[in-house]
Amino acid sequence: MTLHLINIAYLVASVLFIMGLKGLTHPRTAVRGNLMGAAAMLLAVAVTLLHRNIVDFKMILVGVVIGALAGGFLALKIQMTAMPELVALFNGFGGGASALVAGAALIEAASIAGGDVGAQFTVATVASGIIGPVTLTGSFVAFAKLKGLISEKSVDIPGNHVLNLVILLASVALGGWVVMDPANSMAYWLVVGSASILGVLLVVPIGGADMPVVL
Repeated sequence: MTLHLINIAYLVASVLFIMGLKGLTHPRTAVRGNLMGAAAMLLAVAVTLLHRNIVDFKMILVGVVIGALAGGFLALKIQMTAMPELVALFNGFGGGASALVAGAALIEAASIAGGDVGAQFTVATVASGIIGPVTLTGSFVAFAKLKGLISEKSVDIPGNHVLNLVILLASVALGGWVVMDPANSMAYWLVVGSASILGVLLVVPIGGADMPVVL
């Protein structure tokens, strides 16, 4: 595929993602929104694989089959009343996947370019390294509260807002380290670690009744 067609495909996928998110805001359009999001992800993944000239698709196909079977099983077995819990798990795994993919891409780019990686790439990687882990741990805390694995009551942490701000600033500072020295993968994983703590601290003070809103 030419670069022009690839960019058009990415643009179409982006529009589908946005329309899918809009559809998920109302029960009547949720199914259509979900299908749009799935189609957007399929298009984005397919174009990326074609663009990168992946040689061996065996492991990718194995992942697709496992994911499809797991998704189909959950869709048939999960009760509607437990849907928020399932959404929490999906959100969490999605956030974790984005952080891992961004880290792998950073390591690959740094090894190929010898540490000379563009700022746009590293900034996007840092954003994934912060947002992904916050989503991962925050969603897992939400799941645990909805499932009753931990207390649904809000937990007051002294100076919670100040602590959250400090951890966020620390994550951003570590992200600056990644931008300045992309070859140092340890800096990225420190970003992931601090953001993971932030995700827990953001959700723990919120009561279980508000978890669907948090998701």
